[in-house]
Amino acid sequence: MSTVGRNEPCPCGSGKKYKKCCEKENVVNIDALINQELDVLQAQLYDFIATTQSPEIEESYHYYLSKMELMKADPDIYEMAFVSWYGATQQDAEGVRLIDRFVDKQLSTVTRPQTREVLESWKQVRVTAGTVEKINEDTLHVQEVMSGDTLVVTEKFGKLENSSFFLGLLLPNGEKYLPFAQYFIYPAIEKAAMELVEIRFEQGEFDSLQDYLSAQYLELADVGFVLYGAEKKKAGKASAASSDVAEVEEESSSIEGVEIWKTPEYVEAITELKRFLDEKRENKAESELLIAVLEKYFYTERPTIRNPKIYSGALVDMAKNIDEISIRHVQKELAEYFDVSANSISRRSKQIWESYQDTVYELLKAK
Repeated sequence: MSTVGRNEPCPCGSGKKYKKCCEKENVVNIDALINQELDVLQAQLYDFIATTQSPEIEESYHYYLSKMELMKADPDIYEMAFVSWYGATQQDAEGVRLIDRFVDKQLSTVTRPQTREVLESWKQVRVTAGTVEKINEDTLHVQEVMSGDTLVVTEKFGKLENSSFFLGLLLPNGEKYLPFAQYFIYPAIEKAAMELVEIRFEQGEFDSLQDYLSAQYLELADVGFVLYGAEKKKAGKASAASSDVAEVEEESSSIEGVEIWKTPEYVEAITELKRFLDEKRENKAESELLIAVLEKYFYTERPTIRNPKIYSGALVDMAKNIDEISIRHVQKELAEYFDVSANSISRRSKQIWESYQDTVYELLKAK
């Protein structure tokens, strides 16, 4: 708790000495007052973002919604996650984020110097992911993935299980942080989630961890639900059939048909490949072979994907190298169907074939 000397300027911003201002009202817990003001500002920030309308925001909202495997089942969670993420990380045509515009707009209305200082620091919003330890009912320590930094996050937290994974947008508050709007705490997936973040970052083309987390925040939030669901399913099967551990582990690799290693981008690429092969009425066994190769490639390589349809087209194009199957489509046709460039399909097809032709022939022998 902060205290103020009687002859010091009153922290309310009136310009008077403390003894002639708020001391008369026995207002001694300045931190409580500041926290109340910050709570109001957080709510105003969210409303500011949520009520901002533009074609870019609308397009982005539906684009990411279409990529969510599980989070789209709860529109309220998705909307809050999208609004907070978009406003805190995405720049408009002028290179300015909505959080920046809000802070600049509100600074002149905040009279308390300490509150104004914290508000201005919100421009340095931090996107973080890491393991979490609950210290007490309103404090978490988050050890950030890769950087190893320990971040102190203050909020009224409920029950927290061991091995939990934290993903959120953090607003600076002095040496601590406030979680902004929708944050995520996933029990029991700490190890798997940390490995996933590291693998995707290393395979991506991002300059920093912050750039990566800002770009992939919504996808990571959705995959967190997939991982957590798979872990729950695994635990349930283990308790029901502990006599056959190996079988349980194998069967628990998926939840509601979504395998835990599959990202929304991987699912989209596989789905688009299946759709194309079905529409063209290709041989079922041959189609299953191409799909199996793509799944094997994703499972082994875990590439960071920007346009999933390039991979869909690349697998069809790659079929021309396999004498044992009859699927044949020219690159121009594939480029038009998947709405990508023929060069992109060609490059990716060549890369996958060079790396996975042995896998193709192994799968052929197994059929």
